[in-house]
Amino acid sequence: MKNLILLLMAFFVIATNANAQKKKSKTKKKAVAAKVVTVTPPTKVDAMFNARFTKMGDITDKKWSKNYSGNYIVKYKNADGLNQMVEYKADGNFVKSDVEMNVSNIPENLRTAIATQYPGAEFKSVHYMETGSLKPYYKTTVTVDGTDKNLLVSEDGTVTDAS
Repeated sequence: MKNLILLLMAFFVIATNANAQKKKSKTKKKAVAAKVVTVTPPTKVDAMFNARFTKMGDITDKKWSKNYSGNYIVKYKNADGLNQMVEYKADGNFVKSDVEMNVSNIPENLRTAIATQYPGAEFKSVHYMETGSLKPYYKTTVTVDGTDKNLLVSEDGTVTDAS
């Protein structure tokens, strides 16, 4: 009986050791990109977009999608060739607009406002934002003394640190 118990214990130790020494395969999971599904917006949403942006003329590269909260988003190049995104609720109410601006063509009032408060700041990105009933503003990222700062700047030059 003692031999049987010793034999079982030895078998158990050997089996456990063999499993521990096996290399686990390291399979890398591939990153799955979020699938952007092109949708057709409700007639009311498309009509509201067209009414708001008719001054731009025909926009032929509109790409509509729907976000997680059910809002409709259209991305396109505006009349100045800049990337623009506009978001609407399903009932046609405007949510926001975001224009990605070229850092080389920043309006002088924005440049002056930031240079006054942050001398030597270098612009990394600038977005012209319209949100609901708020006055339009600029959302910028600048580098000051090696540190990135996120700033909100009103059109009248008021700077707020959003970092």
